[in-house]
Amino acid sequence: MRLLLDGMHAPSIAAELTGEAFDVVAVAAQPDLRGMADDDLLAYAATAGRALVTENVADFMSLATTWAAEDKTHSGLIFTNPKRFNRATLAYPGNLIASLRELLT
Repeated sequence: MRLLLDGMHAPSIAAELTGEAFDVVAVAAQPDLRGMADDDLLAYAATAGRALVTENVADFMSLATTWAAEDKTHSGLIFTNPKRFNRATLAYPGNLIASLRELLT
């Protein structure tokens, strides 16, 4: 599984997991992806064969529903919870790295 981390997630997560031979790209580390509209980002992830990791459940569930109604496919959505992966705590990003590592393994 290949992942694309949405812009709210730290690029260090992708760097750590890539160093462990997982294929993970962070939007925040790619100037051409930063600020991209959600629909365009999902389209990019689909074209690149990457599941999108995001905490933006409301917008991406709506997009996924629209895409399904239009018979469009994507490579998956992985939703993170900001309460569990709170970016303002010392546990982040280590806790998200550990969870994604487990998923990818």
